[in-house]
Amino acid sequence: MFLRDRVATYVVDSNQVELPFRTPKMQDLAVEPDKPMVIFLDEMSASASEVLASSLHDNCRAVTMGNLSFGKGKIQAVYGLKNGAGLILTVAKYITPNGDEIQGKGIKPDVELSMVPIYVPVFGTADTSKIDFKDVSRRLDPKSCQVPPDRVTATAADSAITL
Repeated sequence: MFLRDRVATYVVDSNQVELPFRTPKMQDLAVEPDKPMVIFLDEMSASASEVLASSLHDNCRAVTMGNLSFGKGKIQAVYGLKNGAGLILTVAKYITPNGDEIQGKGIKPDVELSMVPIYVPVFGTADTSKIDFKDVSRRLDPKSCQVPPDRVTATAADSAITL
């Protein structure tokens, strides 16, 4: 949706085996690659939103702004038991494309903001008037942001799963 053929995240199991999850090679993008993107984070941003933010950030596709995110990087399986109770097991964890832990640490934004713009459905937009989009473009420029080659091109040894 936002990236072509890039590592979106790694899943690390209890044996410390890292499995890269890649975005599809051929897909229509929701936002053209030359358009700068900003992902807003706060302490309520958790799990999938942290995976998305770190994927776009680490692949030089978006700048993160706001506050430190929650820090939920566990992958859990829920099992229903015959007596109606449930069992939740942690089976793996997410690691960002740059290899950073999410669990218990969160995603630190590139630009800290005291207040994250809030989307108001009635108006159909958030107030982004205080965002310096020239700075966002500079941060995403290839001179400032480099994607390591091993995340750009899949190798024959990669047993990656495509999202």
